[in-house]
Amino acid sequence: MKRLFALLLFIVSYLPILHAQQNLLVSDSISNELLSQEVTLDSLFITSDSMKLGVKTNLSVGSVLTRVINKAQQHAISLSEIKLELGDNLDTTEISNELPTIKTFADMIKQNISENKDFINLRYLKGLDNLIRTVNEENQKHANNINERVKVYNEIGNKLVEIKSDSLFNLSLKDTTLAPIINSELNSLKKSLRSVDSIFLFSEISLVKFQASASENAILLMEMRQFITENQKRLEKEALGKEINFIWEPSNFEQSITFMEITKQSTLVNLLIIVLYFGRQYLTLLLVLALIIGIYLKIKRIVSKISNENEFASLILDRVKYFRKYTLASTIILIMPFSLIIFKNPPLIFVSILSLLLAIGSTFLVKQQFGSKFHRYWLTFFPAYILIALSGLQWRIAFQERWFILLISVLFIVMGILTLKDLKHKNFTGSIFLRSASIFLIIFQVCSLFLNAFGRFNLSKTFAVTGVINFYRAVGLFLFIMVTMEAVYLFTEYNKKGSNGFTSFFDFQDLQKRMKGFLIFFTSTIWIYGVIWHLGYFDHIYQIVSKFLLEDRVLGDTNFQYGSILLFIIIIYISIFLANNIAYFATMQDQKTSLTRKQRLGSSVLLIRLGVLFVGFFIGATAAKIPLDSIAIVLGALSVGIGFGLQTIINNLVSGIILAFERPIQIGDEIEVGTNAGTVKDVGIRASKIRAYDGSEIVIPNGDLLSQSLINWTLSDKKRRIELIIGVGYGSDMKLVKSVIEKVLERDKVMKVPAPQVLMQTFNDNSVDFRVLFWVESMDIWIQMRAEVMSAIFESFAENNIEIPFPQRDLYIKSLPEIWKEKVSKPGDGLEKPDSENPEV
Repeated sequence: MKRLFALLLFIVSYLPILHAQQNLLVSDSISNELLSQEVTLDSLFITSDSMKLGVKTNLSVGSVLTRVINKAQQHAISLSEIKLELGDNLDTTEISNELPTIKTFADMIKQNISENKDFINLRYLKGLDNLIRTVNEENQKHANNINERVKVYNEIGNKLVEIKSDSLFNLSLKDTTLAPIINSELNSLKKSLRSVDSIFLFSEISLVKFQASASENAILLMEMRQFITENQKRLEKEALGKEINFIWEPSNFEQSITFMEITKQSTLVNLLIIVLYFGRQYLTLLLVLALIIGIYLKIKRIVSKISNENEFASLILDRVKYFRKYTLASTIILIMPFSLIIFKNPPLIFVSILSLLLAIGSTFLVKQQFGSKFHRYWLTFFPAYILIALSGLQWRIAFQERWFILLISVLFIVMGILTLKDLKHKNFTGSIFLRSASIFLIIFQVCSLFLNAFGRFNLSKTFAVTGVINFYRAVGLFLFIMVTMEAVYLFTEYNKKGSNGFTSFFDFQDLQKRMKGFLIFFTSTIWIYGVIWHLGYFDHIYQIVSKFLLEDRVLGDTNFQYGSILLFIIIIYISIFLANNIAYFATMQDQKTSLTRKQRLGSSVLLIRLGVLFVGFFIGATAAKIPLDSIAIVLGALSVGIGFGLQTIINNLVSGIILAFERPIQIGDEIEVGTNAGTVKDVGIRASKIRAYDGSEIVIPNGDLLSQSLINWTLSDKKRRIELIIGVGYGSDMKLVKSVIEKVLERDKVMKVPAPQVLMQTFNDNSVDFRVLFWVESMDIWIQMRAEVMSAIFESFAENNIEIPFPQRDLYIKSLPEIWKEKVSKPGDGLEKPDSENPEV
């Protein structure tokens, strides 16, 4: 019986699903056993403890035991859940390693800056500030995880306090031999509580230590950023001041540390920074590396397949200047500009590595794009570019570099002049760009030379480094545009082998024009940001622009910000861009595919375009916090304008929507409107475009398409009936004429159903006219078939001696004027006298 009781009690404690059933079994078993021994409540429990349970002494023993078992079960389950929550702990190993590392890093940087604050470079401080932001974000991530865990521990602590306060743990038996199982269970529950409480206390102490460490790191990093900011301001103020002697004066600077020692220390610091950054960005690095390998292999495969399978392989590959010969270098150029923006808060050393990779990749391509002379200049001055880039990574001011910076400025001034001289009489794709980039290089190096001569060493070095690095970066970004368009060209040509390939729908020249504008904007933004960032003015410009855009302004009773207006304009511009490009791609697909008219989007593109614009407008209004009541006021004002001067525009807009719903015309339809005829090219918001058969484009307001009579040759299908009027001589065999024409119409492209008809039409003055009617499958070939049939009829008539009459006139001269008679009577005038027997001829 006791074994059965123990088994049931175990099931009740650990399987909540059997709660109700097991409670009955346990309570009945215990109560029956104790009642059979005639045990009373007072003899089982101490009275005071029983009263704490809220149990009256006159209750039955079974009821009291049921309550005890239920509470014990609930607490056992709660303690088990708490154990699981405590077991789901933080990754203490990672936190234990990284939090001290962050502190060590911050202490080391602070010590170095404090000891050498008079020789620290402004550009290095900015890069270091960027790195500290990254480290602070990592520390903040750990702090957030710890704080989330603290909230969980607070809830666990509240649960433990609630369990401890239960009088069940104060319950004691007068005689443990009467209910040994109950006594054992209570002791086990108390032991479990002590164990959980001990684990909770230990974990809570560890968590508090981690929390204190993260808070200490946050304070230290905040002090570091403030310290760096103060030094940045100091160096910026001193940048315009004289730091060393004029170039014609005796040297007045001495440093306790040599240039080689500065280089060695800077290298170690940069290595530490790059290792720490790689450790936090390894996933992004692996992604970029995989992307380079994937694109490289894909383009290799495309070039190989085009050369082996495409019948126009030589023509296509002759237009490929980069990927065919320098696939890897072109792939690197294709990826590097995106790498400059996808990495979060990159340090200066990492940005320099990316710029160097872009320049190395460009080395293989500049000859194809800019010619052999510029390629020689590029290679000749490339070592100087690497040296000045390394010089820009020095973390301390080294006045010994003065003559090196002076030499670099002179070298690149020479490079710029040589490039301009080479471009003087040349005009090719990129010549204007290269001329502008060379002028930029010369201006920055001249400024560096001037500042160096007048003792402004740091500013001189900043201009020299900025000019050289961004000149090489500009060339790389230009090549990025060319490489990207070439990659799109390769993908387009490769996919044209499948008639269902989506890229084969596009007119590549038009697509290239659309891409080029976006790519120029993208690369220009990256380049301008790089120039400002290297000069060290990005933070200042950012603060000025942010203050201008985010400052609250008042117009009447309305508060607004220029930033909100700018955001609204940007969202509207993006909406227009998306709407136009969606319409472009859909239109190109409709024009190039052989889908049926019902399967085409056609004029429905207008609804999509309006939908995108409508959604973009309200998203922009919401993002810019423009109240809807203000929009209602604007719309009300527009309604007044509509009543006066915008009727035509609104009429065309509504007509366009009606055209989109009713679909009387679709893109690709052959229509006639009044005197205009052609193929529908676009159904716009205000007007539609028709390409006439002579190649001109006719813009017809949408209102005219609804108000005028419209002939749509392809509304139901593309079949076209052709009518010919053929005249033959009266002396012809009419049965033969009909049979000859019918035989001519027995050809493949002439439809059998409806059958061709040859009908005698009219008796004219000079001919008998036959009316020839036949059908062709498509409007696209009706002109060719008309010409083909007419040519065949003409030849068949000639073979069968059937005369095609043409107008003839006989001229009878009854008399000549006197002046003509005199001329005729003179000999040698070239005119013969009229026949006397037939003077009228």
